Amino acid sequence: MSVTHYICKYTPVELLRAFGGEVAILNHMPDNFDLSDQVSHPNLCGFGKALLEACMEGQVKELVLVNCCDTIRSAYDILKEFGNLDFLYLLDILHSQEGCSVQHARDQLLALAEAYGAYKGTQFDRAAFFAAFQSPPPVTGPHIAVLGAKMGSHLFSLVEETMPLPVENATCANNRRVAPPADQGDFAALMEDYARCLLGQLPCMRMTDIAARRTLYENEHIRGIVYNTVKFCDNYGFEYAELKAKSRIPLLKIE
Repeated sequence: MSVTHYICKYTPVELLRAFGGEVAILNHMPDNFDLSDQVSHPNLCGFGKALLEACMEGQVKELVLVNCCDTIRSAYDILKEFGNLDFLYLLDILHSQEGCSVQHARDQLLALAEAYGAYKGTQFDRAAFFAAFQSPPPVTGPHIAVLGAKMGSHLFSLVEETMPLPVENATCANNRRVAPPADQGDFAALMEDYARCLLGQLPCMRMTDIAARRTLYENEHIRGIVYNTVKFCDNYGFEYAELKAKSRIPLLKIE
């Protein structure tokens, strides 16, 4: 069975599973960028190149992206031209968490549902949709928190092996926790409430209001922070600078 990969916490994972999709975060860390360098500009960030490399190598055949940044929009254009994927979709999610952003996200979800259902040849399964809301429990007790931009699985494993305490991956899509919407109304009403839940989760650094992110590091159990940044990804660099200035917790930056 093919896997539908995603990279952004605002990806409607539960909706994809409601159409029978097997869904997984893409945490690919390639040995080189030989293939991506053939189809992209040299100044594309390492994360964007890693995404392209995984697709060009054939490891990814189904991919749902969110317009997180210019790199992802560029990667989508490149993959649309050269990727040879079975299913490729780009969701347009706005930077606000309320107001017209909810209605816009609802419309995006409805369009994705139509496209993905047609691709899979399946119908929306309401029971499977609600069963898919299963967020992993947070790490309790003294631990090291990995924060910031997306960290590849190999690098995270290295951090786990190196650190003297349990490690929580709270980077980017790994801190995704979406509350289930109310089980009422027609499909469009359900998708609007679902859009509100998606946008209402702990924000990433692309969002307008990021005040709730303080809960990631204002935690009495955290004994140290490994902060992962990606070259050219200034938003997370700004958060690191604030943490460095204000936090008394031991802090290690990785780029």
